[in-house]
Amino acid sequence: MTPLRIRPTFTIPLAPGADEVMATLRERLKGKDYVECSRSKGRCADFFVDEANRKLWSPYLAVQVERRTAGSLLRGRYGPHPEIWTLFMFLYTVVGFLTIIGLMLGFVQWRSAMTPWGFWGLVAGVPGLAVLYGISATGQRLSAHQMEELRDRIDELVDGLEMPDLLTED
Repeated sequence: MTPLRIRPTFTIPLAPGADEVMATLRERLKGKDYVECSRSKGRCADFFVDEANRKLWSPYLAVQVERRTAGSLLRGRYGPHPEIWTLFMFLYTVVGFLTIIGLMLGFVQWRSAMTPWGFWGLVAGVPGLAVLYGISATGQRLSAHQMEELRDRIDELVDGLEMPDLLTED
């Protein structure tokens, strides 16, 4: 089993240049049944699950193609849809802020020989961060098949563009 990452990523080295790769991807995308579940601009493309199959935990795949000295590199990053990701980042920020403020306030109160009630922020914040992490893990488990489907789309679109392995002589 792969370790849980908040926003899993992958890379694919490609032989053609970045602009050529994006032009090829856009051309190949035209005949696919999932063309409505994607959009691209410049060297970036986004792939997502169609509305009929989308759930709250459904993934969103952002792809960027970067120039390299030889060919290009496709970087893909899975995550929740942008509005869900914004909510999660807001919640992580609020809970993290409460945790840190609670820790600092509790420490100052303790060192000042006061009742350290500020530590309650720490007591509430750490489980809060654990709950957010657990929700993220659950969402990834529930959407694993959709993440695979999005990766299969990318693999199909870049088929034949991959960087050939270097031949070694015996």
